[in-house]
Amino acid sequence: MEFITKKDYIKYIREHIEAIEREKSKAYIFEKEDIRGKKEKLERIDKKHDKMLKVILGRKKEMLYFLSQFLRVKKSIREDEIEVCSTEFITWQYKNKYSDIIYKLKKEPIYFLIEHQSTVDNNMIERIGIYVQEIMRKEEKNGLYPIVVPIVIYTGEQKWKAKTNFFDKQYSSEAYDKYKINLWYNLITIQDYTFEELLKKKTLFSSFMIIEKCKNKKELITRINQVIKTVNKDEENKQVLSEIVKYIIAPYVGEEITDKMLKEINEKEEVAMSPLTKMFFDLEIKSEKKGERHGLRKTAQKMLEKKIKIQDIEEITGLTREEIEKLEKCM
Repeated sequence: MEFITKKDYIKYIREHIEAIEREKSKAYIFEKEDIRGKKEKLERIDKKHDKMLKVILGRKKEMLYFLSQFLRVKKSIREDEIEVCSTEFITWQYKNKYSDIIYKLKKEPIYFLIEHQSTVDNNMIERIGIYVQEIMRKEEKNGLYPIVVPIVIYTGEQKWKAKTNFFDKQYSSEAYDKYKINLWYNLITIQDYTFEELLKKKTLFSSFMIIEKCKNKKELITRINQVIKTVNKDEENKQVLSEIVKYIIAPYVGEEITDKMLKEINEKEEVAMSPLTKMFFDLEIKSEKKGERHGLRKTAQKMLEKKIKIQDIEEITGLTREEIEKLEKCM
């Protein structure tokens, strides 16, 4: 017969309590790690989004679209009239400060300073003030300071409540208000635009804003497919769109949907036949022996490879739509 002494019981209770505390401590550590992991993941996503915006607005053409469509700059600017500047500043406090994007007009001391925010920053006007001060300090010539146009692009869900004017952050006094500093920035926020308004703009920047505006996977897939159909797909745009899909969209939608999107982006568009091309194929047809279907089919295949419309192929070769579509399937 075995007995449990009081000493054994106390030891058991103490060890049991210590075990529970260890488990609690472990769970707390795991919880902290889980929270930290989620935070790090969100930070990585934000960095990718920041980088993608820099890639998009780092292209002069897109920057000019942005200035025209979103900032509504009245004066038209050409690509050869604007240049990208360094975004690093060494402040009087000897600390490195980085802005997101800075452009300058080549013939005038006018700067466009762009900051991207996915969260509300109540000290944004102070940050903008540091950047503006540094640009002015560096670029002052003959006693004249440059004009700096500060722009903040906000893509977060919460309403932007931070003050956009330094005037509003200073003490108010009826007798002394005229002495207050009046520094402000232009705020561009996705909440000010509907999906339809952004789609109509047909630019990479508006596409970026559409993606940032989506709240779930289903909406994201629907909207990115609309973007792919509407955005002008020149070679440069195709490359950037592909990057957006691969590095921003893919983690949310999965490999299969990503592959479909990439295929649609890089698919050659069907082109209408130019008069010169039509003449070339007319001559080729005439060189084929009359009634030789093999030669006609061979010519039709060449035309399909060039993405010429089936209607034009029918007209030139005399083959039926069914025959041409059959050839297309076999390619």
